[in-house]
Amino acid sequence: MSVPNEVLNELFAARLDTPEGKTKIAQLGSDWIRDHLREESFARKIVPPKTVGRSDLQVSVNHDTMVKIVEVEPKSRSMTMSFRGQPTSQYIRAPRFEVPFSTIGSERYEKTEQELMVYRMPITQIIKNNVVRDIQEVEDYVFLSHCESATQALQKEAISGMAFTDDFSALQAFTAYNVNNGTIPEIGKVKANDVLFQTQGSGEAADETAGLAQDLVVPVQKDDLTKLFALFPGDGRHASRLKADRFLIGDTDWESINNWTLTELGDKVVAETTIDGYKYPTVIGRKYIRTLKTDILRPGNIYCFAAPEFFGGFLVMNKTKFYADKKRNRISFEAWEDIGMYIGNVAGVRKLELFAGSVDQLSTGLTGVHWDHAPVDETDLGRMNNLVEEGQTFPQVESF
Repeated sequence: MSVPNEVLNELFAARLDTPEGKTKIAQLGSDWIRDHLREESFARKIVPPKTVGRSDLQVSVNHDTMVKIVEVEPKSRSMTMSFRGQPTSQYIRAPRFEVPFSTIGSERYEKTEQELMVYRMPITQIIKNNVVRDIQEVEDYVFLSHCESATQALQKEAISGMAFTDDFSALQAFTAYNVNNGTIPEIGKVKANDVLFQTQGSGEAADETAGLAQDLVVPVQKDDLTKLFALFPGDGRHASRLKADRFLIGDTDWESINNWTLTELGDKVVAETTIDGYKYPTVIGRKYIRTLKTDILRPGNIYCFAAPEFFGGFLVMNKTKFYADKKRNRISFEAWEDIGMYIGNVAGVRKLELFAGSVDQLSTGLTGVHWDHAPVDETDLGRMNNLVEEGQTFPQVESF
């Protein structure tokens, strides 16, 4: 027999009256939130998380919080020599770096005991829809900011005389115009072939009248993805000897793949796609991760990654914490996690842009960053779709 939600809410409030009840609820909340967060976060599907404890961490010499020291394999090589020759000597030195930890936490949700009793939605549903979702959105938000920094670092490294701390100028920004005119190479990022073709020979200001606006997103084509994948092995000058392992795509851009024709897919797959959508686990031999979080992964951006061991890591300190308390008649609960994300190999992530403009941080020249393709502010994540608080529900009583 199912228990009414009102009764579950009342039992939740009553259990918080005792110390034993507080401990039990906190334990149940921790277990449930941890499992759900792993399932929903696309960052965890790209880089599987590893749990670390206090014994794995050290205190940083630069601040008072804990860090983990990560080592990178040293460089090595072989050489040709005569029978009497001797190899050169190299002192072994493995580079290493600190990974700082930070906290991602939900808001503190509060409700009076009297009001909670009359709610028909169970308290666990509130935790699922608010606490877990908020944490995983910020988690993915931070992850993508690191990925974009890595792709920009590769672009700056490929431009002669440009340091990572420098701002992009108009001639250094990653725009279709600059790529077409050979001002900058496609190393950390690539532009879609249709974007380059339609903006060829036009400047940033002229692109608005050249048939393709700076912010217009073109559909992703098969040759765009193969161009993205080819960045990993690279050419002779910028060879990285890596392989594309998986890519991240938003559902808005994914519909372009469902629209691929007989030329790209063949008659068998086109027939299946028309009925059921694209259902295979790989695209051109690479795994993919889809996401509906188009406020974080904005349409027009596709990121590709090497295998996790060649890319970076996702460290979770202990497990997600859940706290619930009751003071007088006021109930409060919140959740948080301590994580450390890092990209140890910047060449392990590359990006495909399906628009002509740039999202690089610019200091001079262009009118500015094209924010339509950058993640929204953290405070604006997960906007509500309903307009109940604005009084927009239909039918309305006043209409009868």
